Amino acid sequence: MSPEILKPSNGQFIGSNRTTVSGSKAADQKIHLLSPLGDDPLCIIEDMSTAWTCTNITLPNGPRVLLRVVVIDDSSLTGDITVAVLGAPTVLGGLTGSESNGWVRGTGHPQAAVTAALPSGETCSGTADNSGAWACLFEGSQTNGSHLVTASQRSAFSEPSSSNLSASVSIVFDRVAPKAPVVTTPRNAAQVPLAGTSYAGTGEPGATVTVFAGPYSVCSAPVSDKTWNCTAGGVAAGSYPVIAVQKDSAGNVSAGSAPITVNYVSKEASNTPSPTESAPAAPPVTQSPSQAPSSTPNEWASSTPDAAIVPPMKPSQTVVPSRTSGPATSTPKPSATKPDKSETETPAVSALPGEWNDPTAFALALTKSETSTPFPWLQAVSLALGALLLVMIPLRMLAGAISRRRGSRPPWYFPSLVGRNRAREEFDVAPTLPLNRWLRSGAGLVAAATFIMLSGPVVDQPAYVRLLIAVVLGLVLINAVGLLVPLWWSSRILRLQGSVRFLPRYLLIVAAAAIASRIFDVHPAVLFGVLGTVTLSAKAGAPDQVAAHPTIAQHGQLAAVRVGSLMTLAVVAWSFRSFLPLATDFTTSLVAETGNTVVLASIGSAVLILLPIGHTSGQSVLAWSPVVWIGLTLSAYGILFGALAPVIEQLHTSGMGLTLWIAAGCFAALCASLWAWQRYIAPMQREHRQ
Repeated sequence: MSPEILKPSNGQFIGSNRTTVSGSKAADQKIHLLSPLGDDPLCIIEDMSTAWTCTNITLPNGPRVLLRVVVIDDSSLTGDITVAVLGAPTVLGGLTGSESNGWVRGTGHPQAAVTAALPSGETCSGTADNSGAWACLFEGSQTNGSHLVTASQRSAFSEPSSSNLSASVSIVFDRVAPKAPVVTTPRNAAQVPLAGTSYAGTGEPGATVTVFAGPYSVCSAPVSDKTWNCTAGGVAAGSYPVIAVQKDSAGNVSAGSAPITVNYVSKEASNTPSPTESAPAAPPVTQSPSQAPSSTPNEWASSTPDAAIVPPMKPSQTVVPSRTSGPATSTPKPSATKPDKSETETPAVSALPGEWNDPTAFALALTKSETSTPFPWLQAVSLALGALLLVMIPLRMLAGAISRRRGSRPPWYFPSLVGRNRAREEFDVAPTLPLNRWLRSGAGLVAAATFIMLSGPVVDQPAYVRLLIAVVLGLVLINAVGLLVPLWWSSRILRLQGSVRFLPRYLLIVAAAAIASRIFDVHPAVLFGVLGTVTLSAKAGAPDQVAAHPTIAQHGQLAAVRVGSLMTLAVVAWSFRSFLPLATDFTTSLVAETGNTVVLASIGSAVLILLPIGHTSGQSVLAWSPVVWIGLTLSAYGILFGALAPVIEQLHTSGMGLTLWIAAGCFAALCASLWAWQRYIAPMQREHRQ
């Protein structure tokens, strides 16, 4: 008689790695319950009973775990079954230990879907990787403090059943980001050697501070007794804004410190003693990539997966990776060998970021900003209303005041200094320069992309060649939408002939916007990316009632469609960017740079062409419908100020915000005064003289 396994039954699912196996045998049989892994027997039964039980045996996970019972004296007498086993996963804690900013992690069965739960009923889910590591984020509003966390898992072979719950683990939740650290060394406007310098300041005890100099991630240091310091080189010569951010033990990342400007110079070029030259200089270091364990997601990107820090703009929740998945979590150590003179004057090439895969400032331009205002979009709408009342409407009044009065020249008329020397009629054919249309357009795109690149810091690294390609791709998309949508509208809706005109003066606006952003250190930059416009004319061969010249309403509608298409493109691109992973390699950096270019250049173009002066689209919309113009202006400026939230917060912190409000108020008062004078006072004076 062969022994049998009666419980569990053949093919049964078991949701725990520990279980009880029982069955029957002959009274004189001594049996072994063999291990599925080939180890020592799980259980030995030598009594004279006909029923046997093995309790608390350990089984591995798997879809077909073999359980076999064998008679000791006669191995030909066996009984076996197969069962599916999926035990409970484990909960290890937060990303960095027992504290958490909402993320929890643990281990489970490879590729299993793990669900973690709180006593309140809130859950989060994640998938275990090939090594069994998993992590998920509780996005609810649980209070800060200690909470018990349990987890279960489900795999393809266990469907629709899940494992039992894991043992509960107490995790301290802390969602409050620390305050921005303070940089005390070097001081503002200091000159420091390229070989290396010391960075020091104050922060939150237990946090880790990371220092950035422009596009470079310089060094990291723990905060001990409220102070921190680290020493490193590896920054190319030039002037960079230096900021610091800190991450607490729960993984929360602070906003950036107030930026200071530091000049990195060679030892010979430094004629002025630097406030930091007394610090021991360290040789340039090569920061080796930090390999994050597979059991933990990118800890620096985990608190806000789609955020990044872009010096010198106000940083958000996550630190910029530099050649690695995250900044180094410890201070780089200088070489033990004293470098020679040449090494102390020039940073090692390997220490400089700038490989093909490195993100640039454009890849990190649009982030979630931690502003002091609880409703940043309400702030953006308020600023948009202020821009309408203090800039756009006064600008329209100023344009009206200085325009030519009906039937006469304005009082400040100046004759043209560059008029024609010969009458047009003397030319049989106007002189032209035969240039291929595609060559002209391509040259304009490359020139515009070059200007846009100059809106931020540029170094001679391969990553900036990729950035040029990304900006060109972004400009192609902006101009395609800004031209094709109006062309379709003019043909299908207005029933008029639309034609595209390349406007060289738009290149001047592109250059002016980019250079102004660079001079005033605006990050994200205010950009302009439109290079052409669509003009209306009657369709050839159309009936007389259709072939009439385009009306003011038709011009205004086409201009509104043009502006609306650019605004829609900006919103769509911005929304799409929020779903993309952090820029860490060539592909993600290229996509991020292209997307950010589309957002900034399209909304910047919409704002600038809405200016109600001259023959702009804004003037056409205003002449057609002031209500539509006001709606488009408020929407465009609202989106712009939403994108520039880091800049606005930085201006507010530095005290420049009030100065700009006062300047805008003075500009509005001046424009209103000129308009009132030309509208009311000047006519009264003319009547008095007559």
